[in-house]
Amino acid sequence: MRVDSGLGRRQDGDAPVVLTIGSFDGVHRGHTALLDAAGGAARESGAETALLTFDPHPRCVLDPPRCPRSLTTLAEKRSLLAARSLDRMVVLAFNREVSGWGAEQFCDLLLEAFDIRVLLVGHDFALGHKRQGGVAFLREYGRRHGFEVEQVGAVTAREEAVSSSLIRSLLGEGDVSGAAQLLGRPFFMDATVEHGEEVGRHLGFPTANLSIAADKCLPAPGVYAMWVRVDGAWHAAATNVGYRPTFGGDRLTVEAYLLDFSGDLYDREMRAVFVERLREERVYPSVDELVTQIGSDVADVRSLLDAAVPPAF
Repeated sequence: MRVDSGLGRRQDGDAPVVLTIGSFDGVHRGHTALLDAAGGAARESGAETALLTFDPHPRCVLDPPRCPRSLTTLAEKRSLLAARSLDRMVVLAFNREVSGWGAEQFCDLLLEAFDIRVLLVGHDFALGHKRQGGVAFLREYGRRHGFEVEQVGAVTAREEAVSSSLIRSLLGEGDVSGAAQLLGRPFFMDATVEHGEEVGRHLGFPTANLSIAADKCLPAPGVYAMWVRVDGAWHAAATNVGYRPTFGGDRLTVEAYLLDFSGDLYDREMRAVFVERLREERVYPSVDELVTQIGSDVADVRSLLDAAVPPAF
């Protein structure tokens, strides 16, 4: 997959494209329906598939107090899109200047960057300053400039359209299995193992302290069953997301205890996949009681994942 930064000018040899535009945060079932439609349209028209996305999320510029945490970091999004055989991804740095582009100006810049055959948009799509460019505008613009505009309907679940905000809400409740249904795959985070305070090691359960991207959305504090991939191999893990309240912690951490694993994990890259929430995070009266509970959590993870199949992504 070719990845470009910004809307430049078309280069000699650039193929015509079926283009789709959006934040694509989470690359959830609604997004994949759009990508599948784009792939079908590209095959029919002999074009490539192209996607224009934004970084940061537009709301973080337009309404900073309501800036959403990212379901997928830009790197995670890129890996998911590449796995769906997307031909080209363009990342547009969203800022105040971009937010002021009118719909006509935005579309003119798109035509300078892409040889558009089809523009595929979602059910609630609009572009340009104050969302001036709705589907009716885009179809008229496309008629004048020689491309088609097609709209893909909403994918629904729980009696509403699948959306990134709905998935964030489920994660906020710790419902990672519900979020997985809307995503079309389990929720995950890519991370590097950091040096921590080695609390888990002193308790007999050495954990990998996972780095947390600044804007990454995490599920509610608690203990989770996970799959963790290291060097291409999947391992079951009991993972705590939270603040270690028994030890008076005040910093959010993600600490994964990999079952039946030994070795140095520091500075290693992992993909950590949430499967099920086992319980909430609690304060324990003593370290011994905490150790007993961790042993029970590990047994629960083993029971849950022993017969399960690891993820395929």
